Amino acid sequence: MALALKSSVALPKRAGVRAAARPVLRAPARKLVIRASAEPSPSSSPDTANEALEKIQASANEAWTWVKDKWSTTEDSEKPAVVGIVMGVIVAQIAIGATIDVVDRIPIVNKLLQLVGLAVTAVFIYKITVDPEERTTVKSSITGFLKEVTGDK
Repeated sequence: MALALKSSVALPKRAGVRAAARPVLRAPARKLVIRASAEPSPSSSPDTANEALEKIQASANEAWTWVKDKWSTTEDSEKPAVVGIVMGVIVAQIAIGATIDVVDRIPIVNKLLQLVGLAVTAVFIYKITVDPEERTTVKSSITGFLKEVTGDK
């Protein structure tokens, strides 16, 4: 095997095969631009960050007190079932996540599932938009939901 130390790399010589030289490719240089400002942006001020942190802490404390209240009102005979259900949900979430990750890595299945999702969405939209009765039903359902959410009802 012979290697040349020039601007091109020689391929190993084999009997009956003519070796061709390939040029050495170099990665292009990256440009780095750094910008600095004299004044800190208002979104990154310490007061805003502290307020957001306090909101999160208050919300977490409220959720924790709700869980403690529910746990204290649960009968002692039901507590093992509650723990078992919670553990089962955690294990199921991990298994579902791992399964989706594995299926997503299979090239053909990933594209096939995307195509199926697109087709189902197209059929759903077609059914809703073509039938006038279906349109009015969907419209009334959406307006009812919006009224419920905004509190107009």
